[in-house]
Amino acid sequence: MAKRRVAMILALLCLCFYCLPCCVQAVSTADAKGPIVTDAPCSLTIACRCDGHAFPDLPVRLYKIADVSAYFLYSLTAPFEATGLVLNGVETVGEWDIIRSTLETYILAEGIEPDFTAVADQTGIVRFDALSPGLYLAVTEHARWGDFTCVFSPALIALPGLEEDGIWQYEVSVSSKSQLLPPVGPDGDDTELKVIKLWKGDSGSADRPKSIEVEIFRNGVSDRTVILSEEDHWTYTWSVKDDGADWAVVERNIPQGYTVTVEERETAFVLTNTLIPEDPGQPEVRPPYTGDTSNILLYIILMNISGIMLVILGITGKRKTYEKS
Repeated sequence: MAKRRVAMILALLCLCFYCLPCCVQAVSTADAKGPIVTDAPCSLTIACRCDGHAFPDLPVRLYKIADVSAYFLYSLTAPFEATGLVLNGVETVGEWDIIRSTLETYILAEGIEPDFTAVADQTGIVRFDALSPGLYLAVTEHARWGDFTCVFSPALIALPGLEEDGIWQYEVSVSSKSQLLPPVGPDGDDTELKVIKLWKGDSGSADRPKSIEVEIFRNGVSDRTVILSEEDHWTYTWSVKDDGADWAVVERNIPQGYTVTVEERETAFVLTNTLIPEDPGQPEVRPPYTGDTSNILLYIILMNISGIMLVILGITGKRKTYEKS
């Protein structure tokens, strides 16, 4: 009987784990039930709250990064053409994060003005109306809350959004991802920052330059310019005070035939130059995520596990009651 009980529990565990959701994936345009109406007006609503607290009058800047065709292909707008970023064929959250980081740095380095600006109302809600379909970057200012700083992460948002049922949604609502940071004194510890240059797709091609120029920014102001080359293993390291300053890096004079991306990895900035293929083909498009689904997924998993434990406890409780009788 004990073996039978164990087998039953294992079967239930397998069934419940089978029912657990996999990692949430962005809906692919292959699931769309029709083309995008490219002249349809879109609206965007952003909730700017941090730890449940709303920040009235909080400024939000909105940049249009790319237009989108009726059949789901992005093309960079004029201010961002020089980035050479490839937006079509992006499949993962990590890839979109790198694109977002690259755009942030480019906007800072080139001093690009936003296409639209708005401020939050008393409930922390910002709304943009009469937007044309495309890909947008929303940048929210940091906010003070007592001695703490609320940092809002910039967000890439596709308009219109694609629902799981394949229907295009021209009124999109998102919540800004944020974190609350404690105060940092001016006499913080020393921290080492590093910029690393990687090359991709050229197999050490002769087209690769002998060196590159990198400009480093501190709190939006140019701090220094350095040269990276094979002699220093395409890296540069510098020491700073851990005083809460925002650091960013941008590559200047990008080599012809390459695109560049910027990725932040804790205390390292990774610049990747990728050789543009001669025939990139026709990629499938997956719009970026327009909300933080990680907490929802966690709750679903916990609910499943709780259900498993309740079933097990019910089986074992009944068994013990039966044996006592």
